[in-house]
Amino acid sequence: MAALPPFWVVWNPQGNNPTMRHQSREAAQDEAERLARINPGQNFYVLASLSVSFKSDVTTTHFDVMELIDEVPF
Repeated sequence: MAALPPFWVVWNPQGNNPTMRHQSREAAQDEAERLARINPGQNFYVLASLSVSFKSDVTTTHFDVMELIDEVPF
């Protein structure tokens, strides 16, 4: 799996988990400021992705079924 490019999210400790990935810090900052204006007294943090980790432990091999059909004993 290819890693996504870095992204930013806006997080409010009193709200739901972030769902929007912003492609720039500026876009995330603009969104944090917009949300702060309509939610007075709440904090909106701009968080940046720093790294990604990925583990793949399943490998699937597809066989050419047409070669195997004559060899199936049942």
